[in-house]
Amino acid sequence: MAWLKMMEESGQSKLLKSIDEEAFKLLQDETRRKIISLLRDNEQTVRKIASELDLTTQDIYHHIKKLQDSGFVEVSKERRSGHLIESYYTATADTFVYHADEIVEKSVQSSIHILNGLSEMGIKVDVSEKNANRLSRLHERQPGLSNASSAAKEICSSCSFSGYFMKFGPMNPLLLNRILQYNRIVNMTDKEFEESLKLTRELRQFLLSIRIQEP
Repeated sequence: MAWLKMMEESGQSKLLKSIDEEAFKLLQDETRRKIISLLRDNEQTVRKIASELDLTTQDIYHHIKKLQDSGFVEVSKERRSGHLIESYYTATADTFVYHADEIVEKSVQSSIHILNGLSEMGIKVDVSEKNANRLSRLHERQPGLSNASSAAKEICSSCSFSGYFMKFGPMNPLLLNRILQYNRIVNMTDKEFEESLKLTRELRQFLLSIRIQEP
């Protein structure tokens, strides 16, 4: 996913980690969610986790094994305690992101939807395949600024969120979208930024040219 790659390139890969459907189902268990919450902040042993959650070590071992196999937690270090060697566990990310497979729309069809959406908002435009093709080409020429918005389509937004990042899902999609856009703006070269402004003017002129004037 482009937005996840962007986070990795910015040195924030620890924050986000993509998971599959089977892994996502594991988080339906409240105890596993609590375990990950504890391990996001501090490395802990099974005994410590069991004490925090008022459960037996056998129960915690059962959940830890499933979480470890699915990539949610990992052993960060091991220490000897008497005759035993205790493992310390940590969460592999601050935020685990799940997105269902989607049918990818053709760019032109997406542009037709956009033109229809503008009309519904009161900006009456000529909705045609020709204009949708032109809109698609203009969008594709943008030097990456608009690509950050794809994150909102790819991540689950049904969970509640706390603070800046959700514990078991993504950030609020609207906020994440803005962060990725601002990140792109800051990292643009002057040449890329000027080209973006030029294309934005061209896009505005095109939209104005297909606008239907009310009698």
